[in-house]
Amino acid sequence: MVEAARPLGMPTLLRFTGMPEALGWAPRRPLVAETDRPRVLDQWRAQERLLPFDAIRACTPPDFVAVLAQRLGAAGLVIGEDFRGGPGRSSDAWAFAAAARDRGWQPVVVPLLTSTTGAISSSRIRSLLAEGQVGEANQLLGRSYRLGGPVVTGDGRGRQIGVPTANVQVEQVLLPRGGVYAAWADIDGRRYRAAVNLGTAPTVGEHRPQTCEAHLLDFSGDLYGRFLALDLVARLRDEVRFPSLAALVAQIQADLALARSTLV
Repeated sequence: MVEAARPLGMPTLLRFTGMPEALGWAPRRPLVAETDRPRVLDQWRAQERLLPFDAIRACTPPDFVAVLAQRLGAAGLVIGEDFRGGPGRSSDAWAFAAAARDRGWQPVVVPLLTSTTGAISSSRIRSLLAEGQVGEANQLLGRSYRLGGPVVTGDGRGRQIGVPTANVQVEQVLLPRGGVYAAWADIDGRRYRAAVNLGTAPTVGEHRPQTCEAHLLDFSGDLYGRFLALDLVARLRDEVRFPSLAALVAQIQADLALARSTLV
């Protein structure tokens, strides 16, 4: 979509705000944290404009195109072929393209993107993340799925067993299925291999809240209060309850070795 818009000038993504509330959809976590959007847009060499959904939900295609031109200064329209809008979602992408053409624009209707496993969509990516299949989700995203947030004080158990971990207070973003992951950790622009545990650490306690803990390989230093980003690469295993602390430590060492060999 972005590349199709590039010949028209700086690609600008239109983001409708207030849409879930207006349509009565259940709240759900986004695939990109709010603070991470600038980084993703920079990678795409694109910008973003916000438009309240209530301002366009009842617009006919000509009215919608007029809003884009007059309110946002748009000079073209690139739209996915599965887009529907207007009163009662009665108009398809080609109706909006026709309205854009009537305004003198050269609209582009982009066919659905597909992979070997089917259509590429946010719903498919969400499903893959729910299954822990971050490798395939990354292929559809075109980048690694990122969790990030400030490092906060944990219970210190990792340090006690010789494997200090950073307890990341993950920003509002969809969390993939719990388990142990190999990830690239980014701290102040420097990257480190990491093993990440998403879960409740059942071996060391009952009824614990879900946490995100990362051990950075080949790193030493204090991370408290710093922002840590984790680009997930592969899911290594389920989180399980071990019969003893010694068994847990042995498995963690195996996890670290596997993470090191996975991240090349």
